[in-house]
Amino acid sequence: MALYSTIEASKKVLLSTFDKDLPVLPEIWELVDSVEFSTDSAEPLIPIVLKAHESFAALKGLEGIIAVALCKKRFGEDTKVKALVNCNHAALFPAMSFLSTVDGIPKWGSEMKNKIMDTDLNHVYSNIYRRMLTNIYRTKDGGFYHLHASLDATPTLKALGLPPYDEGKNEKKVAQRAIEASTQRYTSEDLDKMIRDIKQAGSPCLTRAEFLASSHGKHISSRPLFELSQLESTSPTLKLSLEGPNILSGIKILDLSRVIAGPVISRTLAEYVDFNFGKRTIDLDLKSSEGRQAFEKLLEDVDVIVDGYRPGAIAKLGYGPDELLKRFSGKRGFVYVKESCYGDGGEWSDRPGWQQIADSVTGVSWANGQALGLEEPVAPPFPLADFGAGELGCIATLNALHHRLTKGGSYYTSVSLVKYNDWLMSLGSYPEEIWRRMASAHGLEHSQKLSRQSNFDDVGLAAIASINRLHPHLWKDPDFMQVATNTPFGTVKTQSPIVKIVPFKTASNGWLNVTRPAGYDSLVDWV
Repeated sequence: MALYSTIEASKKVLLSTFDKDLPVLPEIWELVDSVEFSTDSAEPLIPIVLKAHESFAALKGLEGIIAVALCKKRFGEDTKVKALVNCNHAALFPAMSFLSTVDGIPKWGSEMKNKIMDTDLNHVYSNIYRRMLTNIYRTKDGGFYHLHASLDATPTLKALGLPPYDEGKNEKKVAQRAIEASTQRYTSEDLDKMIRDIKQAGSPCLTRAEFLASSHGKHISSRPLFELSQLESTSPTLKLSLEGPNILSGIKILDLSRVIAGPVISRTLAEYVDFNFGKRTIDLDLKSSEGRQAFEKLLEDVDVIVDGYRPGAIAKLGYGPDELLKRFSGKRGFVYVKESCYGDGGEWSDRPGWQQIADSVTGVSWANGQALGLEEPVAPPFPLADFGAGELGCIATLNALHHRLTKGGSYYTSVSLVKYNDWLMSLGSYPEEIWRRMASAHGLEHSQKLSRQSNFDDVGLAAIASINRLHPHLWKDPDFMQVATNTPFGTVKTQSPIVKIVPFKTASNGWLNVTRPAGYDSLVDWV
């Protein structure tokens, strides 16, 4: 039986990132030995043929290396410090939304709707018929197309000639049959044009080869894991606060994002700032004078802006990187972080997209389906691209701050879901013997339970169930999970920080600001 080591495989993946024109200063490469990997399981946890497990362990390792560099900048270059990463803990990172609970209730629990604010204003999640729009469907030419309900299913349903609501189709399979009856009237190309014309998200399910043959695939595959450009070089070097226990104490991050990838960036950065995964949260209307005034007050002291909206949306409101460059000219430096589905540049950069769309367009869904023995694409377990892009965004931000500490100036850095998937695919699949063992252990070898009709939650819940069955101790490990009591939600259990910086801690014990609902805070001011 062939031996496999996730530690050795993760080290190789980490080293390979430096061969991809990674835009880091030379001293980052020199610190590559400052990260130490550990694990209690030699084989991967995530039930997918692609090396997702190793990709997250490697990215957490890269995060740790840059955190060590920042630590040395703050506490002295002679400081003896290292980063510790448990590979299993890192592999559970993209499963965070499935692992987190409120008063013991998981996200799919029926009582959860009483615990959190209802943001499903257009009934995308509460209405089964509208929810099933987000799925993979056959097309007239024998292809497959991934539709997405986005935040409002109505535009796409209407374009397909379907009613916005149909209470008679409140079962998954019934709703899927109705939608597929419509998609099969169109070729993949015609369907894609229709979706583009109404400015909604969707994509043909491409193979890896088809993606790489496209103009956008060629562009993305030629780019580094994250982009970095210097906006100006006259601002003085960043000075870190001498107070506070955290590596980046005093750094102020303004998060303009929603739905997984963007929030993951700032949540992870908070481990080095406040250790509050909830952050302070306010609602502002940037089209109103009152909202703009409040927002501009925050901008006065900001160090990092995270933009997770559709490309160009924030710039149209007057707060894009070029506009901020003029605003801050001669006053201060800053870092602007852009997270998107398709990335900067390339033919498809302005298209809207989500996790499932990135999976479909890059070949991840096809790779997953074929590994399951099917001749159809299947959504992967967990929001890998969302968390992958989010982690890349955290790394890119830490790297840009390292540039500010070293060279001064202001920086623009960007990450994308499609780039994470492109990189994941480039790592290749597991050896056949390893995958056979994994598939058998997870009950996938001869199972037809998963198919293209299995939506995001179906696949994720199946993976959680099998990981829990095979590794029940992970859920109970106090180093992996952390509890916050007396929050506005109730008692929240979620994943603890993965990268451990020793002998320093990434943060103090506990949260300065416990997690809180969207729009919870009323004061527009920094902590």
